[in-house]
Amino acid sequence: MRKKSQYDAVVIGTGTAGDTAAGILAEAGKSVAVIDKRPFGGTCALRGCQPKKYLVSSTQLAAETRGLVGKGLSQPARIDWQELQAFKHTFTDPVPEGTRKSFEERGIDTFYGTARFLDSKRIHIAETDTVLSADSIVIASGSYPRELRLPDSILPAVSDDFLELDELPDSLVFIGGGYISLEFAFIAGLCGKQVTILQRGDRILPVFPASLVDKAAAGAGRYGVRLVTNVSVTGIYEKGAGKVVATSSHGDFSADFVMAAVGRVPDIADLGLSAVGIESGPRGIIVDRHMQTSLPGVYAVGDCAATRQLSPISDMEARAAAENILRGGRQEGHQEGHQEGRQEADWEGREEGLAEVGYDHIPSVVFSYPQMASVGMTLDEAEASGRAVRTKTGSGSGWPNYRRINASTVYFETVVDKDTDKMLGAHLVGPYAGELINVFAFAIRNGLTAAALKELPWAYPTYISDIKYMV
Repeated sequence: MRKKSQYDAVVIGTGTAGDTAAGILAEAGKSVAVIDKRPFGGTCALRGCQPKKYLVSSTQLAAETRGLVGKGLSQPARIDWQELQAFKHTFTDPVPEGTRKSFEERGIDTFYGTARFLDSKRIHIAETDTVLSADSIVIASGSYPRELRLPDSILPAVSDDFLELDELPDSLVFIGGGYISLEFAFIAGLCGKQVTILQRGDRILPVFPASLVDKAAAGAGRYGVRLVTNVSVTGIYEKGAGKVVATSSHGDFSADFVMAAVGRVPDIADLGLSAVGIESGPRGIIVDRHMQTSLPGVYAVGDCAATRQLSPISDMEARAAAENILRGGRQEGHQEGHQEGRQEADWEGREEGLAEVGYDHIPSVVFSYPQMASVGMTLDEAEASGRAVRTKTGSGSGWPNYRRINASTVYFETVVDKDTDKMLGAHLVGPYAGELINVFAFAIRNGLTAAALKELPWAYPTYISDIKYMV
């Protein structure tokens, strides 16, 4: 069937953000087209959250069995990397075609190719020389791993490469101390490989509370993971069948596999943004709180926007953009005064009836071993805020739930408003921290009190029932 060229809305990108925005608009009766230059489905489903979690789940489960050998188990689970990768592919392989079919079942036209703005209402697709027109355009083009280019050096692998390894090398070096390095390092370490993380700064994972990171990092050596900080990498070169990472102050590090995890780049270079007046910076497309760009009628959501790169945030931003398109959006142009490197819109203002995105109280999880999770106000922020708060910290390793699985590292920090008893923050380390943090996020977002969490008759003995000891 011949597709149209004129739509109510065109969405560039088919990941979490693009799918959400396109679906809402189509359900509201709008004619919608989506464009993607990569296989349909986006980073989270194909090259990020989901495939990573397949590797995390199995390796961490195997690690738990090792802790129970002699306590009811006679031998630990063994990871077969090729079988694990094949299992992962049962999820990822059907995603592109399944995503395309899902769009078409919802009445959304699909186009493959590289999109570029001709003006505020027209998009050109290079590969097919197609021009699509629309009243509204949503940019949800995502991001990709930043390459680490050093003089006279080979390029290290990136996260996409690690996720597709047919065989897991015996030794690995990860350059960068963020959550991607940490998660992949523990995947490899729990498979019995020797792993080194090289971090330029003075501590691993600086965006997380140091108290949590210190607890998780303390046992990293037990799982074959070495953490080296204050390292400046000067070169990467091949040596025999392996590779060597040279540094300015810590000597050389040899490994079979070297990966850089030094951030992600918004995938916007091909879009021709500056030619049509859409402002962007190093972190992505600049948007206001309604997800509108500097060009009326054009929105940016997800990893390509200069906000925060988390899958749940992409969903929130996409919903806001779609709702604002349905409500009419901002019609006037933006104010002048763009400053180089600025990451906030100088045209933004509260517009009556438009949906806004709030970035408070969004939980974050690092799937290290043990896991780390955080939401809301930290202990340091509580101290600096000057408000009356009640804090509580402690270990849960002696609680029955964790004794059953022989978990030695279980730690919590919570922050409660002293006057109202409302939850303000929670920060956890432990085997199921990523699941537990959602309860605290719900409590904070909905103004629940610590007393309410204590008094609720949680199903017992579940891990969530231990929340009452943390507040």
